[in-house]
Amino acid sequence: MRGPGRPRAGSGPAGLLAAGRRQARFPAAEEGWHLPAAFRRRHQERPGRAGVGPAAPRVARPGGLIVTLLTQLPLPQALALLANGYLDEATAAVARLDDAADEEALHDTRVALRRLHSLMRAYRDEFATQVPRKWMKRVRRLARSSNPARDAEVQQAWLLRQAPGLTAAQEEGYRWLLARTQPAELLDLEDALQHGVARLARKLRPYLKRLAATNGAAPLYAAASAGHAEPLCESVMAALAAVGGVDDAGGAHAARIQVKRLRYLLTPLRNDGPVCEHAVAVLRLLQDTLGELHDRHVMAELLRDSAADAAAAHVRTVFATAPTRPGAWRPPQMPGLLALAARNRAVILECHEELRQNYLDQLEQAVHRPLQNALAELRGG
Repeated sequence: MRGPGRPRAGSGPAGLLAAGRRQARFPAAEEGWHLPAAFRRRHQERPGRAGVGPAAPRVARPGGLIVTLLTQLPLPQALALLANGYLDEATAAVARLDDAADEEALHDTRVALRRLHSLMRAYRDEFATQVPRKWMKRVRRLARSSNPARDAEVQQAWLLRQAPGLTAAQEEGYRWLLARTQPAELLDLEDALQHGVARLARKLRPYLKRLAATNGAAPLYAAASAGHAEPLCESVMAALAAVGGVDDAGGAHAARIQVKRLRYLLTPLRNDGPVCEHAVAVLRLLQDTLGELHDRHVMAELLRDSAADAAAAHVRTVFATAPTRPGAWRPPQMPGLLALAARNRAVILECHEELRQNYLDQLEQAVHRPLQNALAELRGG
């Protein structure tokens, strides 16, 4: 694994972070350090992470020829090609984890594994003809293993942007919370990913080779994908219609998951035509809005629980040391936590309003119609 990062500089937020790589990735904003490029691209302030979605695996796109032919392949061959491509991307990404300067390596590893898991989930029955269930479950576990680290990175990235404008009384709670959100056991996670991806690729490739060699009649990939996408489209619409008010964290999260699954299913087909590409872009922007709302709901819960922990610990200290001093009862972290909660709440309100105006109030036109047009294009292709 990579060696230690640069030495700690000064007494800013970086002083609260663990030594080594994590410190290098979360520098102190108030000391003139800049937010890492990875976070600037992926966690910018509103309007969010716009784009039209990730491309199909690079291995499946030499000169654009295979992308052109992908939709015309029988389903088993197309699935084997895509899965091998995602494995190649994951293998290349984990090899970059040893580079301390590569701030995208962990993100790229997670994306490749999520795509592979989503593909195998959507076409579970097709993969099950050749891939043992044990290895399909292994893909799911490996894809989910880095979720806690990702959540911690997202929350830290947001917190690092909140340093400007805090008063001296608020800085203590800010620094205290920043220290609590350090990604835990990152070195162990990266070791596990390197070992897990290498073993996964070694075990899966022979099964994928058998899948690609499947004989017999099979639908073309584009038409089969339309059939798989149709029930997912209905799930997306139902989940979005069920999203409640601004504090319906569960409903918004459920909708985000459905949108992400459909986007991953359609993304390899976005070159099939402009209508499908437009649908993928709609899903990506919708997922960005729902993702930002989910991240802020997670932060609201973190702030609430952290305030409760700070208060409980402070009360125990006051009872033991100064029970008769009225001014000693207020936890010193509270001003900072309340200031952060107010800022976070403002983003929640903004995200939900964006979601309501752009999507929830016009589901048919904004979401359902582009999806149905894309399915028609795939069936026609």
